[in-house]
Amino acid sequence: MLIFLVSLFLRFWQLNRFNTLIFDEIYFADHGFSYLKQLDLFDVHPPLGKYFLALGIWLHAHLFGGATTFAEATAVSQLNAIAYRWLNAVTGSLIPLLVGAIAYQLTRRDRLTLLASGFVALDGLLLVESRLSLINVYLIFFGLLGLWCFGKAIAENMSLKWLILAGGFWGACASVKWNGLGFLLGVYLLYGLAWGLDELQHWRSPNPNLPSRPTPIKNPLKSISQIPVLQFGLSFGIVPFMIYRLQWIPHLQLQTNFTFLGMQRQILGYHESIGSSVDDHPYCSSWYSWLGMYRPVAYYFEKIEIQGETTIFDIHAFGNPILWWLSTLAIAGLIWKWVSSLGDWWTNKQFCGNNFYLQSIIITQYCANFLPWASVSRCTYIYHYMAASILAVMTLAGWVDSGLRQRHWLWRSLSWGAIAVIIAGFIFWLPIYLGLPLSPDQFNRRMWFPSWY
Repeated sequence: MLIFLVSLFLRFWQLNRFNTLIFDEIYFADHGFSYLKQLDLFDVHPPLGKYFLALGIWLHAHLFGGATTFAEATAVSQLNAIAYRWLNAVTGSLIPLLVGAIAYQLTRRDRLTLLASGFVALDGLLLVESRLSLINVYLIFFGLLGLWCFGKAIAENMSLKWLILAGGFWGACASVKWNGLGFLLGVYLLYGLAWGLDELQHWRSPNPNLPSRPTPIKNPLKSISQIPVLQFGLSFGIVPFMIYRLQWIPHLQLQTNFTFLGMQRQILGYHESIGSSVDDHPYCSSWYSWLGMYRPVAYYFEKIEIQGETTIFDIHAFGNPILWWLSTLAIAGLIWKWVSSLGDWWTNKQFCGNNFYLQSIIITQYCANFLPWASVSRCTYIYHYMAASILAVMTLAGWVDSGLRQRHWLWRSLSWGAIAVIIAGFIFWLPIYLGLPLSPDQFNRRMWFPSWY
């Protein structure tokens, strides 16, 4: 609860400090406003995220005393910024709790749950995205909600109800942005892995050098492999497509010049037309550079003179560097451990079933949300790594919790040290998450590399 309250406070504190449209708010907030005013618009993403922005504006107008302002407004820029940002702030505050729920569901460890939730709350990029009228928080929220429902399905013997709910939320995730399909790809990879290992287990003969085949240990992957193909296709094929198709109905009623397929072609054509170099956008970054947080994005920058002194106001789409770097090491370590477990299994050394399942679900989801960007030719940005980064942060929480459970003082000290530097990093870079006033020297001290400017 404390993590939620702190997250909520940081997201709502001076939410309208910059009462102007920032970065892609000029598109997304405007689209939400246009839906309410029944105005023409062309969007390069599916509409679900903007429906939520419209809902936030509508609720602010009718429940929080902004009805007159909304009725008179002819553009979203005429509204108080809180009107189109507050719902994002609430949604972003819930994400650390959702991460904690998934961590507890998978591990049943209280401390690991607290660490996972706390680390995600200390991510600067999620904080920045939650304080602006952008749509990535909805993609993350629905993606994680689907993952939680999938975990419930596993816990309840592959309950069809929970499988369908998981597919529905992942359909909503893809209805925010197409890259939300990464969560669906992840479950397809996990299903393929489970099925493949099960088939190999039946196919191969025991190692003749061993006296006997080890006794199998119960493994949730076995349960996943036994989901009927038709049931899997219904939950993670038909249901997501139905959600995706239905969410277009309000949009197409407003934009009568386009059909459903016509809109998909328009969106695809737009993304194919975008270049891939810094000449197209100064903050383009390669997918592999996100691991080291090489090129953050400046969402807002203003330099003014106050009483004869230069003051900088900056909002950076900027993860907590310490958290990101440690998370990259953590996910690399998990992949190495997972591959080693596969090797042990192949040589008839029994791996721990539940641990291997936990590793598999994190790795398949991480890879599905990250590696497809390697094939994307258009300009990409660091916020495209958000979904994968949260899975890496959860992995880091697992390593830190493991270190705290060790008897040797070195591992416990390293774990407490990691927690301390992550918190310190968040506090140090907090001014560029919230857009607090900084002197040029204070600002430059936070830009450790030229590529961060």
